[in-house]
Amino acid sequence: MYQRIAALKDLKPGTTYFYRTVVKAGGTVAQGKAYSFRTAPESGKPFSFVLLSDLQQKQQILETVAMAGRQNADFILYAGDFQNAPWKAGEWFPVAGCFIKPEEKGREWFTAMQQTTDGAKLMQHMPIFPCPGNHEADDQRIWTDKELAQDPAKKTLSIYMQLFRPLYPEQQYQRNGKHWYSADYGDLHIVSLSVFRWHPWNGYEFPGWIAFDDTDPGSPQVRWLEEDLKGKTTAYTWVVQHWHMLNRGAEVWIPMSRPMTNPDNPTKVVYPLGDNCWNVLRPLYERHGVNGVNFGHSHVYERYLINGVNYIEAATIGNNYRDEKDPIHFSGNMPVVENNQHRSFMVVSVTPEKMEARGIRASADGDSTVATGSAFDTFTVAPLK
Repeated sequence: MYQRIAALKDLKPGTTYFYRTVVKAGGTVAQGKAYSFRTAPESGKPFSFVLLSDLQQKQQILETVAMAGRQNADFILYAGDFQNAPWKAGEWFPVAGCFIKPEEKGREWFTAMQQTTDGAKLMQHMPIFPCPGNHEADDQRIWTDKELAQDPAKKTLSIYMQLFRPLYPEQQYQRNGKHWYSADYGDLHIVSLSVFRWHPWNGYEFPGWIAFDDTDPGSPQVRWLEEDLKGKTTAYTWVVQHWHMLNRGAEVWIPMSRPMTNPDNPTKVVYPLGDNCWNVLRPLYERHGVNGVNFGHSHVYERYLINGVNYIEAATIGNNYRDEKDPIHFSGNMPVVENNQHRSFMVVSVTPEKMEARGIRASADGDSTVATGSAFDTFTVAPLK
């Protein structure tokens, strides 16, 4: 298996191009199928994008992703957690002899994201702007083995970063390397961050829940984010990150920041910096006119609206990790919309006049009163003047 990267130059904006791959080996020539893609439009022209995340070979991802591929979108924002164990090539691609659970065969990540069922157009036809999640760490044992979890050498993102190499030219695989980027697409500024963690112990047991990349005030990622947002010139701004900005669940009650040894008990930790998503990232989003922030991790559909910023987890793809008794966010904010009874994804349309987002129902799940493909949540935002 090989990865081939090519640079296409002198392309015109808002133009459809057709392509195919051709591989020559010795006297043999193999041609791939012909596909097309549309380049990003000029400022002032409409476009749309789809939010997806957390596929992980789960049930019914093929149906959900195929429906997303029939929305005639121009690109995909993907909020992390592609597979379960990235070192298993068979969870990314169909690979002969590579173990994958029998029930997961045919649901490999690239298989799901390259479907053409009933006219679906996905990664062969459009760019994808991802961010890493906790399942992108090369060695998943750091999330379950206490000894390995404290070994810095085990904390790398080499497989994920190689697969999406053009977005990460520095290829800094290690923890606190540069795992973030930004890009402009028409009138939209896209920011991808590295915000995730996991744990093989209780949140207040030493050494605590450790974020893969720091989001402390003054950390490289936060300094970069503030300068990036200050310098943007587009009418709209969207951020994609894996960890919850807000969430109605128990995990957010363990602050997202550096754990420090409890001075009164060395077997325990405290989080004196508080929650960086709420205290550090949120003020930056509000101050610099971010319109939307989407994330994943809990496999639910939730949307919050706080001080003009929409925070969305659009990751209901056939299973979710929500308990009806889960506590609300520690800030006291409840979701504006919470809908976890059926599969869904979000489509966002951008025009010079407005940005309009629609949560799209992707399954009936026993309710015949609402058609699949219909919108169950909508919101609009005005462009930055």
